[in-house]
Amino acid sequence: MKISSIIFFVSICITVTLWTSCKGDTTPDKQEMVDIQPVAQKEQVIYYSTTVDNLRAREGELKSSKVLAKLPEGTIVKYLNEKSNDTETITLRGKSHTEPYRKVLVNGRDEMWVYGGGLEVFHSGDDIDDISSINSFKNFISSLSSNDISNGNAILKKLMQFSTDNPSTNDALYFMSKEYMDKLSYQLTLDFDKQGISMSPEDYKAIVDRNYDMNSSRIGKDGEKNGFLLTASEGMIGYQTDQYALEGAIGGIFSPELKEYIRLKKNEYKHRLFSDEAISGSMENLMNDAIAWSNFKDRYPDFVKSKEVDTQVNHLKNSLFNGTNNSPAFDNETLIAKKEFRDIWNTTLETYPNAPFAKELYSHIQRLENNDWKFSK
Repeated sequence: MKISSIIFFVSICITVTLWTSCKGDTTPDKQEMVDIQPVAQKEQVIYYSTTVDNLRAREGELKSSKVLAKLPEGTIVKYLNEKSNDTETITLRGKSHTEPYRKVLVNGRDEMWVYGGGLEVFHSGDDIDDISSINSFKNFISSLSSNDISNGNAILKKLMQFSTDNPSTNDALYFMSKEYMDKLSYQLTLDFDKQGISMSPEDYKAIVDRNYDMNSSRIGKDGEKNGFLLTASEGMIGYQTDQYALEGAIGGIFSPELKEYIRLKKNEYKHRLFSDEAISGSMENLMNDAIAWSNFKDRYPDFVKSKEVDTQVNHLKNSLFNGTNNSPAFDNETLIAKKEFRDIWNTTLETYPNAPFAKELYSHIQRLENNDWKFSK
């Protein structure tokens, strides 16, 4: 199995299935409705994590200012909402950055200035009540290997110790642990291929249909014990992070935005929209997910995983408007829009006339109607 195939498999396994088709009868029993009402925006407390080793922390906002400390990679600092008027262009790890210096709080007590190009958002939302516990958990994760399945269980046990009644602290714990668990599941999936692990056709189909008995095999038992579920696609099997195990270990006390993010991720898993680059779920679910993620983006513009959300929104919206490589919205020969897409575009505007991209979709339809529903190259 090629590494590139495995990487693709792991990245889409949450939404993949081989047993549904957008050409079949995919009308849901009950139309899901998406809440698109706006929410009040509030000021966000931002924490950054350093992305390079020995990042200089200075006394002032100028490059010439005295160096007070050199921060190790992964150091978490709190942004104090001040930045320099001027920017500086610096190449870090082969990538050019043009950023200002930002005033941050180091170790919860020392105010310093660091170059913004060496920072990435670690948390945004309400304040974290105990940054020391976050740093301790981060150090614990750093001590773990990337290929021992029992480390999944170690993460879950540590989460039970570190979780609190503070939603923002739990948010940070969630993202740190999920990032590690996802990397671990990827590595374990690679090991499946190296070991030549396979399943019977019946077991494989049960995994795809998500009714596989995890206690019926060693890898199933090991996965469940350590916070992973078996998943399958395109003839491959592998692990994915068990969302419910992760939430249970933390206790489920999260910020409203993370609760909504988790709900949308669960919907991805439930709806199974894509198989490879084909649309394999229902068009109604494609519409709902596109609306829901677009609305999430509008509601929480400063969400810590905003780049991931942007990518998700663009993928879903483009799929709704234009289809995918293997499921185009337009007939290859005539370039006329397919009926199932024309129907879902109209349904979208009828159901969600105030959706985030309703005006864009309306213009899209108008252009096509004026061109006899043909796609103009």
